[in-house]
Amino acid sequence: MAKKPKTAKNSAKQAHRGRFQAQGQKLESSVAWAVPIPPSTEEGNKMLQDLESKLQAEEAKLRQTAFNDARNYIQAAYVAGGAYAPINKTFPVRSTRKERVDLEVNGGLAFKVEKQA
Repeated sequence: MAKKPKTAKNSAKQAHRGRFQAQGQKLESSVAWAVPIPPSTEEGNKMLQDLESKLQAEEAKLRQTAFNDARNYIQAAYVAGGAYAPINKTFPVRSTRKERVDLEVNGGLAFKVEKQA
């Protein structure tokens, strides 16, 4: 049986996809990506910053350690050669039950390169 030729529909499935998400008892906010080129470490940190800025000051402050842990994970993924799908990583807020920051890489990879100047 012959292989199916690549079409735009097949290529779309190969996109690098994922999202950062801030969750809690009364909160659910996210920043997603679906791009043909894997997001760089700088782009990952920018998306994380965008998510943090979407939150109210109190919610962002509560999750500060979780956001820092996520930034450290992005850097560790870069050093390790990238974060390959599937990844579901949770950075919990200590001393709470539901507040957290999540990272999902649902397709492709992320954080393999630093953005060139």
